[in-house]
Amino acid sequence: MDPFTKISRSELFFLADSHFRDRRIPEEAVRRRYFIEFFSRVPDDSAVLLLGDIFDFYFEYATVVSKRYFDIFHGLHKASARGVEIHFLGGNHDYWFDGFLREDIGVTPHGDDLLFECQGRKLWCTHGDLFMPGDGNYKTIRSIIRNRLVIAAAKFLHPDLMDAIAARVSKGSKNRNKRSVKDMANQLAARPDHEFFSKGNDVFVMGHVHYPIHKTRDGRDFMIVGDWIENFSYGRMREGRLSLERFKLEGTD
Repeated sequence: MDPFTKISRSELFFLADSHFRDRRIPEEAVRRRYFIEFFSRVPDDSAVLLLGDIFDFYFEYATVVSKRYFDIFHGLHKASARGVEIHFLGGNHDYWFDGFLREDIGVTPHGDDLLFECQGRKLWCTHGDLFMPGDGNYKTIRSIIRNRLVIAAAKFLHPDLMDAIAARVSKGSKNRNKRSVKDMANQLAARPDHEFFSKGNDVFVMGHVHYPIHKTRDGRDFMIVGDWIENFSYGRMREGRLSLERFKLEGTD
C-alpha cells in the first residue's frame, strides 16, 4: 500500500514553532496578529502544514477548551471554512490533541509524521525533535508522556494545574537548551541523506530548530522552516518548487 497520502493543492505552506502561550504579553500579541494575518492571506486552494509547537502547551479535555488560544482557533477556523486545508502535526509541546481541532476547527491532526504526495513531489513532514542527536533522557520522557495511559490519567488533573505544570517544565527545557540554533540547523543539514530521505520521499520538512535553512542536493529538498518568534519564516511550495520565505506586514521592514 502506498504510504503517501494524496494532497491536491496549488500551494503548500509550512509553519512551526510559534510557541503561543499568553496573548496578554505585548510581544506575543503582535506575533499572534501576524499569524492570523498570514492565514487570512493564504489562498483558498492551498494547504498549510503546521509542524508542531504552535502552542507552548496544548492539552485537550473532553469538555474544556483553553481560552488562551481563542484568537488562534478563530483564525484557523476562518481559513478552514473558506477552503484552506490545514494539517497539524504534534510537537513536543502540543501533541495532546483529541477531537476538538478536527470536529470544531476544521484542522486535521496527525501524530509524529505525515507522508504525502503533492505537485509531483513526495514529502515527509515531521516536527523533528526525534532527529536531534543524543538527549536519551528526553526521548525516554517523551515516550512516557505520550503513553495513552499517562494521557488518560492526566485528564483527571484540573486544567489550571496542568497548565502550571507545563509552564514550569517548558521553562526548564528552554533553560537547558543553550546551544546555538544556527549551529544545530547546520549540523542537521550536514547529516547523511539517508536519515531524511529513507521513505521514498524527495522532500523533507521539519520544525523544532528555531532557525530556517533550506538545502537542495541531488534533486531533493531538506528544509527546517524556522520559527514564528524571531524569524517569522515559513516554507512554501508552488509547482513543485520549495522556497523559504519571511512574513511581513505591509508597511513594515
